[in-house]
Amino acid sequence: MSARLNRRGAILPLTILMLAIMAVAVAITYARLSSERRTTADAQAQEAAFAVAQSGLGRFMSTLATGTKPSWANPMDITYNDLPGGTAVVSLRMVRDTTTATNQLPAVYAITSRGVSTTSKQFGAAAPPAERTVATYGLWTPTPLELLGAMTSLSGINKNGGSGNLSGYDACGAAPAIHGVAVPNGGYSGPTGPIQGNPEDTPYQMGTPGINGTAKDSVDIDWAGITAWPNTSMFPDYRRTAANPIWPTSTQFNQWPIVRVDNVGATDFTLPATCTTGVCRGILIVTGNIVLSGEVTWDGLILVGGTLRSNGNNTVKGATVAGLNVKLGMTVPASDLANGNKTYQYDSCALKRALGQFGSIQRVRNGWIDTWPSYQ
Repeated sequence: MSARLNRRGAILPLTILMLAIMAVAVAITYARLSSERRTTADAQAQEAAFAVAQSGLGRFMSTLATGTKPSWANPMDITYNDLPGGTAVVSLRMVRDTTTATNQLPAVYAITSRGVSTTSKQFGAAAPPAERTVATYGLWTPTPLELLGAMTSLSGINKNGGSGNLSGYDACGAAPAIHGVAVPNGGYSGPTGPIQGNPEDTPYQMGTPGINGTAKDSVDIDWAGITAWPNTSMFPDYRRTAANPIWPTSTQFNQWPIVRVDNVGATDFTLPATCTTGVCRGILIVTGNIVLSGEVTWDGLILVGGTLRSNGNNTVKGATVAGLNVKLGMTVPASDLANGNKTYQYDSCALKRALGQFGSIQRVRNGWIDTWPSYQ
C-alpha cells in the first residue's frame, strides 16, 4: 500500500509541461503582436508614401503656369528630394498630340507621381521602402487671344476701292462673329462695304490714336516683351535678319512655327511668293513694315510693328494686328490696303493651331488615379 502511494518527482514533468505551454503561448502572442505591428507599420508607411506622392504631384501642378508648351522630344521627369517624409519622382508623358483637324482636340497628358517614404519604420532588413504612385490626366489649354477685329491697326487703315473682304465671321464656324476692322477713333478711311462682321460695314473704334492715346491700351499684346531679344514670351523657331535671311520650308511650315523678321528701320519685308495657299502658316512677327503682294496667303496670326501694305489678291485667315510699335512710343503711319480682291478673315481654328504652343496644362475632372501601374 505504501509502495503504491509513493509519487515522489511527479510534479517535475507537470511543471515542464506547463512551462512549455506557457512558452508556446508567449511565442504565439509575440508572433501575433509582431505581425500586427508589421501590418500597422506597413499601412502607415503606405499612407506616408501616398502623402509624399500627392505632395509631389501638387507641387508639380503648381509650377505649370501659363507659358510655352514644353518640348516632348524628351519626356519630362522631375525629382523632388525635399518633400516632408520622402522623395517623389514626377513624370509627364504625352498620350495624344493636338489634332490638326478643323474641330481640333487638345493634347492629352498623363502626369504620374511616384512617392517613396524615407521616414517610415521598417521591421526587416530586406523590406523595401514604401512606395505609392498616383496620377492624373491633363489637357493642354491654349492661351486665348483677345481680338478686337479680324484686322486691327493701332495706326489706322486706308482702304482703296470697294473690293475685297475684311471679315469678322469665323472661317471655320466655331466662334461668334467679331469686328471686321478695329482702328483708333477716326482711323479708317475708304469704303466700308468690304467690312463684314459684328456689326456690318462699321469699323470698331478702339479709342484715341497716337502714342499718348487710349487705343494702344485696348490691344492686350506684350509687344515690348515679344520684340525684345532674347525674349521668353514668344521665342521664334526661325529668326530672319539682314545678315541671315532665313525662311522656313513648306515642310517646316507644317509645324505652325513662330517666324520672326527683324527689320525696324530697314527695308520693308515682303512676304515671299512661295507663300501660296496652305503653305505659310503659324505666327509671323515683323518688327518693321510688311508688304503682301500678288496672291500670297498666310494662315494664323500676323503681328506687325510698322505698317502693312497690301497689293493684289492676297489672303490672311486668322487675324492681323499692325502698328504695334505705337505701344513702344513710335509714330507709325496708317496701313494701306490697295485695290484688289484681298481677304482678311477671322479664323478661330487657324488661330488656335498657331497659338497651340502657348497655354497651360489643366487637370481633367475625375481624371485622378491611385496606384498607377509602373514597371521598372
